[in-house]
Formats: sequence, structure tokens, C-alpha cells
Amino acid sequence: MNTRGSAPFTRSGRLAWNEKTSAGAGLVVMLMLAITVLSGCGGSGGGEDVGSGGAVATSTPRRLEAVPAPDPVTPDGVAVAALREIYQWEPATEVPGASLERARKWLGPSLVRVLDASPASAGAPAVSLQWGDWASAGARVEAFTFASGDRPPAGPDPAVAQFKIGIEQTVVYPDGREEPLAPSTVIATVVRTPQGWRLDGYR
Repeated sequence: MNTRGSAPFTRSGRLAWNEKTSAGAGLVVMLMLAITVLSGCGGSGGGEDVGSGGAVATSTPRRLEAVPAPDPVTPDGVAVAALREIYQWEPATEVPGASLERARKWLGPSLVRVLDASPASAGAPAVSLQWGDWASAGARVEAFTFASGDRPPAGPDPAVAQFKIGIEQTVVYPDGREEPLAPSTVIATVVRTPQGWRLDGYR
């Protein structure tokens, strides 16, 4: 509905801001009618929930199985693949830090030395205090990792690259219930080796 023609205009095309009181009252009435009509037009929207701010509330859960596998040849693809393995946990069958051993094929010389010289948990991410509860419940922790477009500054060595990697974890229970964990971000360092790019550190 076009409400622009509803406002009072003078013959010269000017808004009648300075007309008599009756004209001003007419303007107020017309504006109130216009607001009422516009409010009605923005009403029913197919049953979607609308928040207090007026925006439509939508739910967009990430489907991990729908995400394409990272390219293990590219440096950022290696970082994404390695960190996904590192942050994917099986509390019912693994000890904390075992995921780093599972990711060995993606690791560079620095992380391999840490892995071989000390318990796996030394170089692995800190796990949640809920590990025991998850183990008792038979839950697993799935991880979704992705490279951010926000790149750290490039260094002088072309055989070393850094990427900002986002990490989202979801606890999945045997009955199908899912519990998202707080997302995190790490700076991953990858190095070129004779076997290709490998994750050599993250913080």
C-alpha cells in the first residue's frame, strides 16, 4: 500500500507543516493510520518466531556430515584436518590426549617430538572437566574445524604458514541428544616437510 500520497500537501507540493491547527491534526491522524497499516503488513510471517527486537529468530544448526572434507594437500587444509582429529574425542574408549596420537599423520616434527618424548596429554588441548561424565554416559565429542579468512601476517619463510582455525565441538549422546560446547579459535602453524604440509604447532 502506498502511503506517500496520504500525507497532506499544498498546491506547491510542500508539506503543510505550517497550516492551521485543523490541518496539523489531520496530519497526525493520517500518520497514525499509516503506522497502523504498516504494522498490519508486517504481521503474520508464516508462523516464525519474532524476538523482542523485531528480527525473525531462526535456528541454523551445523550439520557436520554435510561439510566437505578439507583438502589434505593445501596448508590450511592440513591444519583443518589435523585440528579436527585433535579436538574429536571418544571419552568412553580413550584417555585424554589420545586424539593427538590419532592425528600423528598430520603432525610436523615439533609436535611429533612432543608426542614421542612425553605423554600425549602434554601436547594435546586441555579437555573438559566433564570428561568422566561423558565417558560414563557413553558420549562422544565431534569437532568441526574451519580456516578463517582472517590470516595472521605472513612470515619470511615460505615453508612456514599460519592460519586462524575456528573450532566447534558438540557432545553427542547415545540417545541422539546433542550438547554444543563453547567455540574456540587457535593459531595453527604448518610447515612444509618432505611428506607435504604438516601441523607443527597451535596455540
